[in-house]
Amino acid sequence: MTDRASRENERLPYVLLVEDSQTTTALLSKYLAGSYRLLHAKDGADAWDMLERNPDIELVITDINMPRLTGHQLLVKIRKSDEPRFRNLPVIVMTTTDDNVDRNLAFLNGANDFITKPIDEAELQARVNVHYKLAHTIRELEASRRQLAEQATTDPLTRLKNRRAFFENGTKQMAIARRYGTDLSILVADLDHFKRINDTHGHQAGDEALVHIARVLSRMTRTEDTVARIGGEEFAILLPDTNRLGAAVLAERIRTAIERDHFAVGEQALPLTVSIGVASHAVELVDTIDQLLNIADQRLYLAKKHGRNRICVNNEGKSTYAS
Repeated sequence: MTDRASRENERLPYVLLVEDSQTTTALLSKYLAGSYRLLHAKDGADAWDMLERNPDIELVITDINMPRLTGHQLLVKIRKSDEPRFRNLPVIVMTTTDDNVDRNLAFLNGANDFITKPIDEAELQARVNVHYKLAHTIRELEASRRQLAEQATTDPLTRLKNRRAFFENGTKQMAIARRYGTDLSILVADLDHFKRINDTHGHQAGDEALVHIARVLSRMTRTEDTVARIGGEEFAILLPDTNRLGAAVLAERIRTAIERDHFAVGEQALPLTVSIGVASHAVELVDTIDQLLNIADQRLYLAKKHGRNRICVNNEGKSTYAS
């Protein structure tokens, strides 16, 4: 095979043929050559292993009667899988002309289409082409939908969650905390003297400073936490299963990390600091995420009032910490 032919073959979509007959396998390989790359499994068990290992498989053609795992059992495993990529994976089942029982059962188990043996070349190519194109279109639509959903909940500058996503996740977490009596805390952090940065160094420097803060927050939080930019220079962190002490410890770690981190505009070092307000559901006894956020926001401004670059965990300001 020439290099050009090899590259063209690499671009062909993968089709998995599940068939224990070498004759049928050779025949279908001949019929589909040039349009698809055919992978072969001799039974349903081998086919399932290949499907789990190879996410590039875009269509399955399977016989019914095979050793170890039948075509029916393979169909059931595919359709009951939690893997999103199997949800719209086209499966074409090969049956004999008079085999209505297997045909009906395969349909109930989630088969997309049927071809009858002996296989007609034109019919096979037509059915495979139709289902491949349909599945490809569905995948593109789903990818577009996911992209739009991600854009709707993502801050375009920092790539953190936005205010909308914060409140959506916060409402869910508040419901869980109230129902099961679990801990839930919020940190609200604000970049100190942000206007001065913009006025002195320009808005691009201000944007870079916000991105820098976002990276620190992402680095220091858990997967289950929600880190969001909820205002111009204001960030919020939703902390499930975290009490006030745990939230205060994290807040102080974040404050210290940002204070010590190196940030520069061009060749000029530019120190950054943040003020942070802390609020915890178990202490505040509030009913909504809005109320909890408002309390954390009030404490943020209390921290600002006491000199910035510090955290505040209550309304009196007595538990306000700074270096």
